[in-house]
Amino acid sequence: MRRTPRRRGSRPEQRERRGQGSADVSGRIEAGRPGDGAPVSERIATAVIELVGSGGYESVTVAAICGGAGIDRATFESSYDGKEDCFLRVHGAIADELCLRVNAAFAAPSSWLDRIWAAGWAAFGFLHEDPLRARFLLVEVNGAGSRAQSRRDRIIEGLAELIDGGRNELEEPGSVSRCTAEMVAGAIYGTVLARVQGGAAERREHFLPELVYMATMPYLGARAAEDALLVQPLR
Repeated sequence: MRRTPRRRGSRPEQRERRGQGSADVSGRIEAGRPGDGAPVSERIATAVIELVGSGGYESVTVAAICGGAGIDRATFESSYDGKEDCFLRVHGAIADELCLRVNAAFAAPSSWLDRIWAAGWAAFGFLHEDPLRARFLLVEVNGAGSRAQSRRDRIIEGLAELIDGGRNELEEPGSVSRCTAEMVAGAIYGTVLARVQGGAAERREHFLPELVYMATMPYLGARAAEDALLVQPLR
């Protein structure tokens, strides 16, 4: 059955355990490396992001994290149960910050298409401002065990929630299932993962239009999704 988007004029808006708290990982590069007076959790977060982001999860040891953070092992063990626990908690803080920015951008009162663009710009800004953090978040999570990968799956589920709003653009929203958004979200995540793994964040590559097309095509149709790329909203 052919999916028919609603006419644009029909929408009124158209025109885990112990620890000393979460480390602030929202602007690691801009703020610079934390000094000795910074909270221990922040120094550990910076060390683990840099070590894992540059050398991979498997190569990193607790001793290396302690050295990077300028602490002894007893201090580390008073807050974390080991390398995996440390990774999971730092990864969780980064993922929370990314989702916070993306969801805030998507919440703006506008059309679904414009909100998809806004969420995309927010995500790209987050990834580009700290390439090592982006690699830590998206690439290294795949080698950090099943608990880490469940965190990844929650990010994909959150993305699917935003995309699923496209069903309201159809004359018959029930003609497309929630599974469509879940498949599209997985494909978008996989595309971003491959690009970040290939160095896109370091090169500040701009491929958001490709992702917006992937998100909107099942709901607007191929032609309308292509046309929408010609009228990108201002950032």
